Parts: sequence; C-alpha cells; structure tokens
Amino acid sequence: VDSTDKAQEAIKALNPLCTVRYSATHRNPYNLVYRLDPVRAFELKLVKQIVVASATAEGTANDAFVRVEQIDYTKGIKAKLRIHVQTADGPKEKSVTVKQGADLFVLSNERACYKNGFEVAEISAEPGNEFIRFSSGRTLRLGEETGGMGEDVWRAQIKHTIKRHLEKELQVRDRGIKVLSLFFIDRVANYRDYDGSGQPVHGKFAATFETELAALAKDERYRELACLKEPMERLHNGYFAQDKKGVLKDTRGDTQADDEVYNLIMKEKERLLSLDEPLRFIFSHSALREGWDNPNVFQICTLNETKSAVKKRQEIG
Repeated sequence: VDSTDKAQEAIKALNPLCTVRYSATHRNPYNLVYRLDPVRAFELKLVKQIVVASATAEGTANDAFVRVEQIDYTKGIKAKLRIHVQTADGPKEKSVTVKQGADLFVLSNERACYKNGFEVAEISAEPGNEFIRFSSGRTLRLGEETGGMGEDVWRAQIKHTIKRHLEKELQVRDRGIKVLSLFFIDRVANYRDYDGSGQPVHGKFAATFETELAALAKDERYRELACLKEPMERLHNGYFAQDKKGVLKDTRGDTQADDEVYNLIMKEKERLLSLDEPLRFIFSHSALREGWDNPNVFQICTLNETKSAVKKRQEIG
C-alpha cells in the first residue's frame, strides 16, 4: 500500500525492479494492469448482487433547512452546516463553514426562508456540549437539523431495513443460513445515550428500531420466525469505542479505540454466525470499514451521510 509519503519512501528504499499494487480503492490508478470492478465481480459470481433502496424527502424546498455536521475549535471556533443554496437550477444542498456573526441568508444566495433569524449568534465547541444558536433563539446541537424531513427519512430507512431482514429470514430459514443486518450511524448517542445519572438509555435510533420491529413482529407473515420469540434487547447491539470509564464515544475510524472495537467484533464473528446467538442487527459508528468480511450481512442501512466515495465503498464492500 503506497497511499502515504512514508510508505512510498519505504518502497523506494527497497530499490525494486517493479512495484505491484493490489487494492479495491486506489487513489492513483496509474499503470493499471487488471481491473475487477463490481459488475465483473458479480458476473463471475464472486460477490452478491447489490440492490439500492433510497429514501428521500420531497416537497420541502421552501423550508429553512439546516443540519449541524461539525463543530471545530482547532483554528478558531467554527461550524460546518448543511443548508439549501439557491442556484440557477433551483435550491441545492451544500455544506458551508460559519463563524459567529455569519448570516445564512447571505450564504444561501439570499433564499427568502433564511431571511429572518438565521444569523449565527453563538457557537459552543465544548466537547459533549457542541451546539449552534441563531439570532431567533433556535438552538441546534451537533448532528441535529431543522426543516426538511430528515426524521421521516431515517425512520423509513429503519423500518424498510427490518422488513427486508425479516423477508430474507423467511427465504433462508430452511437452509440453516443466519441473516444479519448492519446499520452505519453518525453519532453513538443516536443509538445509546446516557441519562443524568450516567445510566445507558436508548438513543433515537434504538428506540425507533424496537418500535418498528415490535410492529412488524405482529404481522402474520413473520410470526413463525424463531428470532422474534427472543427478548427484543438481545436482537440488536452496537459496536462502539469506549473511554476509560466505559462510556461509549464517537471516533474518526482510524484510532486505537476503533481497532479495539474492530478486534472485538472479529473475535465474535463465529458467535455472530451461530443460529444459537439471537443477535441479528448490528449498529456501528466507524469501526467496520475494509476487512470485516461477513457474507451473512444481507442488509446495510446507512444512517450516516458518508461524504467520501472511498469510505462508502469500504463500508459496502
């Protein structure tokens, strides 16, 4: 792998006659000798076919949409927001970086819905208490949004993923194949949060998951599935990094804490594949990228917004 300057220096130090690279996500595809792309891999029956179901919000273009994607204090306190910007082809989603005093009306190319109350009055970058407050008094925390139909979209995604999972269980239950579903999420707190006394509680994704699963479990088509006779909390779990006190935390995906979670789920891979283990639905923040090969994952639900094409390929791969 020669994706870093140090790696390239190390390879040159060997004085090789030639260098052969093998990767699914080359950053510089020079001197390409052979390509096995997703379509060809499917034709050769090396991988399963991927079918994509999309959930999108329509009819919300006139609402003032704001999503807080990132709050940073490395070079002054600033926030990265997702808003609708007016273009020649109509409103388009765009990420903008703002500091205190910024006006979303100006940054959106003067969209009327941002005209009143969307000046940035305060940005808090305190770890665990990140938020942005606008002149109207509205406060949005990191990962939250206003306008649009974001909540309806992820609720539909969770429900559809569970439904597809149960249908796949019916298809393969007589063949001894266990079905797994994988959820990629944006923030650990959306799956598992903590109350005032520090006790773990369900985040919004976990609460919605259990509500939707309980509703679908009442359907006559799925009543004979053995997994639905198990306690609800045993059917899903999250694999996240922890701090020294055991509190779950967000990570970038390339830290030692991520490696520890990755090793944990790798060690438990055989247990996950056993039909005696009730766990069917896995929630991950950033630890599961390239290298976690599990053919029993039939559904992938992305509740995070992956901006990198390479990262998306690694997650799906």
